[in-house]
Amino acid sequence: MDETRLFVAAIDFGTTYSGFAFSARGDTTIYTCDWKNNDLTSMKTPTSVLLDNEQKLKAFGYDAYNKYISTIVPDEEMDEYYYFRRFKMTLHNERITLDTMLTEERGKQMKALEIFCIAIKYLKEQMIKKLNSKFLTMKVDIKDEDIQYVLTVPAIWADQSKLFMRKAAEKADIDKDQLKLALEPEVASIYCQELRLDVEKEANRFLQTIKPGMKFMVIDLGGGTADITLHQQQHDETLEEVVPPSGGPWGGTSVDNAYIEFLKEVFGAEVVEGLRKEDLEDYFHLLHEFEIKKRSITTKSATNIVITMPVGLMDLVKKHKGNMNNQIKRTKYKDTVSVEGQKIHIKPNTFRNLFKETIDELLNHLHELFADPLLSNLKNVVMVGGFSECELVQMAVRNKFGENRKIIIPDESGLAVLKGAVLFGRQKKKITKRILKKTYGIQSWPEWDPDIHPETKKIRMGGTDRCKDVFFKFASIRDKVEEGHTSSQIFQALNPNEKTLECAIYTSTDPNPRYVTDPTCQRLGNLIVDLPKLKEGETLEIEETLVFGGTELLFRAKNLKTGRVFETQLDF
Repeated sequence: MDETRLFVAAIDFGTTYSGFAFSARGDTTIYTCDWKNNDLTSMKTPTSVLLDNEQKLKAFGYDAYNKYISTIVPDEEMDEYYYFRRFKMTLHNERITLDTMLTEERGKQMKALEIFCIAIKYLKEQMIKKLNSKFLTMKVDIKDEDIQYVLTVPAIWADQSKLFMRKAAEKADIDKDQLKLALEPEVASIYCQELRLDVEKEANRFLQTIKPGMKFMVIDLGGGTADITLHQQQHDETLEEVVPPSGGPWGGTSVDNAYIEFLKEVFGAEVVEGLRKEDLEDYFHLLHEFEIKKRSITTKSATNIVITMPVGLMDLVKKHKGNMNNQIKRTKYKDTVSVEGQKIHIKPNTFRNLFKETIDELLNHLHELFADPLLSNLKNVVMVGGFSECELVQMAVRNKFGENRKIIIPDESGLAVLKGAVLFGRQKKKITKRILKKTYGIQSWPEWDPDIHPETKKIRMGGTDRCKDVFFKFASIRDKVEEGHTSSQIFQALNPNEKTLECAIYTSTDPNPRYVTDPTCQRLGNLIVDLPKLKEGETLEIEETLVFGGTELLFRAKNLKTGRVFETQLDF
């Protein structure tokens, strides 16, 4: 990080909620934003974007939701607007491209890159306003170049998704040299290291929970994903990965999806879909009330959970199913769900079951992780993220794994990633070694060897028989590499008529792939190297280098004749 910058500003771009925080050089205080929603304030706001028909931003967060529901939907002006919510999970798909399209609530489509760019730009602009307001007394004209930006991403994301996020941020006018991607559970680890999580009350002093040599797990449970890292603290207080990051789509929105399926079973799929298409305001109110109720449910809750049914839902049930109570009696919930007036009463065990599949997926994954011999002496598990504040999740993890391990849930666990990202921006190389999740290499054309190369790969180049599509390996899956670790190889530009050389990088889940066309391989991206004009018979050597160990992969190509170096995050 450039320590000359006056400020570090972190943007936590979440599936359900987003926010930002910042601090000044030499100041230990981390400032956040208070997002207002009527009489309530929060340090995060919903990740919701409202655009007009020209795809210009009209509102973000609480304002986007409130404006869409209170003014646009009742006036039936939906066709003139785009409303996107919870769209970050699109990037959980490894096959994301710069041309990937997103579908908004009413079915219209727009490029995902544009939507992410608009959202990041809004958060950046609001952060700068807040920063200027907070440090007004400094009498300093704060310039954009004074800020080091940190943007959070899940550790389990594929390289393509991280690259996509960087492209969106750069398109949002964040200079690439001022931007650092931070892995969410990693920065949560840094945040937890800065805390003293245990208190020795008699001596009235804080104890350090994580000591040098100790391993600890961080489970970041957000809106979209469960993101899990395991680190070992070194004697210099830096961290090394023990096993690669892992996880899955087991965040809070997975429970929301279970609730929607529950409603379809109770009232009928055509009723729920009809409500979404015909009365979006009522549909959102139904989801919003569930969001409130799901935060209050506990393992000891004994009274029914009561949810108010919107009139639109009741009308559709009557239209498609007839009597409401008779409809419920035809379902498997006939003994656990009832209706009184406009209220639906759900027995607590039935409501808790909406969490079961998501929690079970998490517990099964943790069970597999703990079976690894490398984790046999793991004693500390830290849970962070908004979904980790759910008592059902906390108790499930404690009951399953708490006998031999300490389950730690810090105060403000929902802000651990946001505040940890600011700390990450102030510290150099806190995570010193990471474990590769893929095998990395490039496409090469060695001389043809009939003993090892198939006939289908034979190609004539520059008067020499060569084998095409050979995977030249730079690093293997599960290799532990230091930040800044490089792996290089010199290749020759073989065609004198070519003006550029395309350096393509590939990944594989196989530790030893043979060809880039193997089923386990995927083309990640490429770098175009300008070539000088070559004379007939003349060759040019290009040194190709991969830089590993950071939160992002770097690719470098050097023209050994001119010394010119091309360095970029991959263009995919």
